[in-house]
Amino acid sequence: MCVSIQAQYKLSTYTAHKSITEAIRINTEVIAGRTSFFEKQAAQKPLMFQKTKIIVAEFNRLSNNVSKYIEEIQSKVNTEQVLYDMLTNGFYKNILFQSNNELTFKGDQLKIKIDSLYNYSIKMNVHKLSQISNFADSHFKTSNVFYDFDENELNYFQHLFYDKSNYGIMMAMNCLILDVKTFQLLYYGTVMSY
Repeated sequence: MCVSIQAQYKLSTYTAHKSITEAIRINTEVIAGRTSFFEKQAAQKPLMFQKTKIIVAEFNRLSNNVSKYIEEIQSKVNTEQVLYDMLTNGFYKNILFQSNNELTFKGDQLKIKIDSLYNYSIKMNVHKLSQISNFADSHFKTSNVFYDFDENELNYFQHLFYDKSNYGIMMAMNCLILDVKTFQLLYYGTVMSY
C-alpha cells in the first residue's frame, strides 16, 4: 500500500512538472510567432510602429532576462533528481536563500531582474490599462506584502517560495517563468488590439 501511494505521488509530481514545462514551451512558441508578426507589421509601417517597436524590444529583453536567469539557476539542479527526491534537503533553497532566509547573491540577482521588469511594465503601460498594471502588481511587484494563514507578514520571495522543498522551489521557479510568458502574451494582446 505504501509503495502504491509513493508511486502515485511521484507520478503526480512528474505530471505537474511536465504540464508546466509544456505550457512554458507553448507560450514561448506563441511569443516567437507574435514577435515575428509584430516585426513584419513594424517593417511595413515603420513610422506607425517606431516607438512601439522600441518598447516591445526592451520588454522582450527584460522578460527574457528573467526567464533565462531562472533557467540558468535551474540548470545547476538536475530536474530528475528533484522529481525523484534524490537531492539533499535544502539543496535548491540554498541557491536562493541564506540560512537567515535573506536572499543569496543569486536570489538578489533574480530580484533585480524582476524589479527591472516590473519598473519597465509601469513605464510601457502608457494607456494605463488595468489588466497590464494589475498583472504586473500581483506577479512582479517585489515590494508587495503578503500574509500566511496565521497572518504572519511575508515578503515577495517568502510568499513565492513558501514551499522551500526542492520540488516546491523548482515548481515556483517554473510558475514564475510561466507568469513572465503570460505577461508577454497579455502585453502583445493589448498592443496588437490598438
